[in-house]
Amino acid sequence: MNEKETFFCDREECRVPPTHIMDGAEDPLLQETDGLFGAADVLSVKNAEKHRRILLALSAAGTLLTLAFLLYDEAEWHGLILACGVMILCLVLIRRVSLRLDCHRKYLQYRVLAESLRVQFFLFLAGIKTRAADILPWTIRKGVPWIEEVLRELPARESGEKKSVLDCWIRDQKRYHERALEKTLSQDKKDGRIAKAVLAVTIAAYAAALIFELTALRRGESADTVRAALKIVLGTMSAVTLFTGSYYGKMSLSNVIDDHKRMISLYETAEESILRDGESEELLLFLARECLNENSTWYAYQSKNKPDMVI
Repeated sequence: MNEKETFFCDREECRVPPTHIMDGAEDPLLQETDGLFGAADVLSVKNAEKHRRILLALSAAGTLLTLAFLLYDEAEWHGLILACGVMILCLVLIRRVSLRLDCHRKYLQYRVLAESLRVQFFLFLAGIKTRAADILPWTIRKGVPWIEEVLRELPARESGEKKSVLDCWIRDQKRYHERALEKTLSQDKKDGRIAKAVLAVTIAAYAAALIFELTALRRGESADTVRAALKIVLGTMSAVTLFTGSYYGKMSLSNVIDDHKRMISLYETAEESILRDGESEELLLFLARECLNENSTWYAYQSKNKPDMVI
């Protein structure tokens, strides 16, 4: 199956209740668009969770491999060489599972489809005949062409009552990005706290090693033991850094934070313009293009965060 057929197959097999852009839509065209959005949304969320679990498993296995080899080398726990082999096997198996599930691609592409359908829904609702497929960024058209195909299969809006999208689109999405920004900032702070703790312990361990060498303690078994302990501490800190880099680093938190801030500013600007000048077609099309462009930018940098093995 191609990617488009896979989406519709996943839609049929999905047992999670679909979400809705807006409750109470009676127009058949809006209902069809909302139905596609609901499927893409829940499938994207479902695959995003799978992707995060894969990242966590890969990060944990890579970190345990590092620690096992560190103890094998420095503490001379020779039995841990078997643990190293087990961790390498785990990394290979996890990687194969991620390729079979294809959850990273589905998470990203289904999210791009869902957000494109959201834009199309509100263009329909506002009575605008311009289609989202006509203003898709070139990156999405060429990189994920099946999304444009799905959008173009929706019937064209010939006529219909024009309704306000100020509350259901602009204000609602602004509130969403404000909540999402708080959540992402919390994750970023957690990553920052871990990084600061690792740096503090690393500096302390280095200072202890320096003082130890400068005091010129006798060279014997005790000295070798102290050196090994200090190396294990420093190596453990490197392993923790490997874990956070492999997990939080794959989330592109700084990029996501910037995205949310830009979208909040965009919706605030659109809200102010509407309150001042009304919901003009020109303004809503500008908003639609900017939303699709942000969607394309998000897809571009998240595509680099594939679940690769880190050793």
